[in-house]
Amino acid sequence: MTTLPVEVHTAVSQFYSKYLNCLAKAGVPEKRRRWYVKHVESFIRAQNGHKIKSLSAQDINQYFDMLGRQNRLQGWQYSQHIDAIRILYCELFAFPACHPKKPARVK
Repeated sequence: MTTLPVEVHTAVSQFYSKYLNCLAKAGVPEKRRRWYVKHVESFIRAQNGHKIKSLSAQDINQYFDMLGRQNRLQGWQYSQHIDAIRILYCELFAFPACHPKKPARVK
């Protein structure tokens, strides 16, 4: 069994700590937060080592398509997966596409 360097464990712990803070700020009830973390973990595993910050919108949509095709999730569970990943990208990573700038007002 391979052991990871301490730096990796620290980085992973910090990542999830920040994500949990984002969940709290987003108003996700505490009892549901562990499920959001599990959804993000599944999403990361499904990327086969690709950095999640470098994924395109198409890559993310393909993941959601794959989840939808499995027919093992109820609607609310599918929505929870989407919300977990939305919070990851929009709140933790603060991707610009999540927060488009409003056009300047013409005087």
